[in-house]
Amino acid sequence: MRAMERKLTSPTVLRDLLARHGVRLRSELGQHFLVDENTLARILEITEAVGDETAVEVGAGAGTLTCALAPRVRDLVAVEVDRRLIPVLEETTAAHANVRILRGDFRELSLGSFGERILLVGNLPYGITSDVFLKLIREREAVERAVFMVQAEVGAKLVAPPGSEASRLGVHLRAYFDVEVVRKVPRTVFFPPPDVDSALIRLRKLAQPRICAPELAFERMLALIFSGRRKTLRRALLGQLPVEEVGRILTEVGLDPRVRGEALPLEALDRLALALGSFGLRCGRSD
Repeated sequence: MRAMERKLTSPTVLRDLLARHGVRLRSELGQHFLVDENTLARILEITEAVGDETAVEVGAGAGTLTCALAPRVRDLVAVEVDRRLIPVLEETTAAHANVRILRGDFRELSLGSFGERILLVGNLPYGITSDVFLKLIREREAVERAVFMVQAEVGAKLVAPPGSEASRLGVHLRAYFDVEVVRKVPRTVFFPPPDVDSALIRLRKLAQPRICAPELAFERMLALIFSGRRKTLRRALLGQLPVEEVGRILTEVGLDPRVRGEALPLEALDRLALALGSFGLRCGRSD
């Protein structure tokens, strides 16, 4: 690992670097920077970066992952929303001509503008995790795979099977991606340490979605049946449809009206989305 990368995984060096630039980290922005070489090496390994591709980093911070990943890709776009960190990134990435620093909110950028089959990486603050994954789903044509650090609880919910722990966002993602929790990451490998542990996850876009329902119909259906935990399908659908239609649709797709949405496998959710597609149900936020 290069000298600058080793320095950036040192809490003392990182603290001095930020102080020299007058930067005090803000917890509301999820600013907890990785300071562990072993974890950094594992992230690099699971990106499977092969050299001739474009990577986009969500929240480049001080550039620890940026500097480590840059030699492994053709182009690397380091996105950072905090203007105070831009001079820090300019200093730490100066030796990497293939790094482009872009100040802005990742959620407002077009993934297609970066090219095709891009690699996404980043340590996601809790407050934007759902937004980033929704963006990944909706703009997936530009993406080949992604490696993200998320809160451990979020990672567990993303891969939870049908049942009480299943999440709307996890179901939505798995319709279009293979989702894998690679390892848990303790809070002690970050500076400053957050209040919770993290999980390193990898997503690979499927060659074909696991569902047949149109994208918008599937998203709207998930918004409806996950709108209230512990709601039966009948109760959830009655909020949008006449009682006679609810009975007809559930009979048509072979679903028990007493079952809860989070207990349904993806195949059943797909059938339900296809049946509901003609009703123009309202679409909400995944979480």
